[in-house]
Amino acid sequence: MPESTVPEKIDVNELGRSVDPKSLSEEELVGALRDGLAGGGAKDIDPSLFARLVKSTGKGQLEAVMSSEVRRPVLDAIFGRMAEFYSSKGSSAKRQVVHWHVTGAPGGGDDSYQTAMQHGTCEVSEELAEEPRTELSMDGVQFLKVVTNNASPITLFMTRKLKVSGDVGFATALQKMFTIPSA
Repeated sequence: MPESTVPEKIDVNELGRSVDPKSLSEEELVGALRDGLAGGGAKDIDPSLFARLVKSTGKGQLEAVMSSEVRRPVLDAIFGRMAEFYSSKGSSAKRQVVHWHVTGAPGGGDDSYQTAMQHGTCEVSEELAEEPRTELSMDGVQFLKVVTNNASPITLFMTRKLKVSGDVGFATALQKMFTIPSA
């Protein structure tokens, strides 16, 4: 059996740029993300390369990531940078609150976040402190695909992989409010 040619530590940007993630074991992929996100490294990850990584990673591997200890750092990194990608299209003087529920957390339950958009800014919180205009609920793999522009939220909604409560029309407009990096 040939030895793996995968370096011991993989930079997430390099992983998205030039490594076929399907050649990695689930443990190597989780380890690369853990290393890349350690110590605030999320700000150094190129969103387009992360989108490419999600696109080229198998469903089983994404499930492994989202059921591992790196799930929360991945979600925190995505939500931590969400304000950067808020394009303020459709922004309003009225505060628009969205509750995001990413289901399937290890041990059961959801990881939940709140985004509040107003006057061209987007604030993110782990505290669901305000009444939402809409709530979105999906599993971790579908969430990764939506936020990297690798899945259509409308298709996921139609196939019941994305659940929306509250203002469905506003939920469909959300995608236009963010400049979502693509692979």
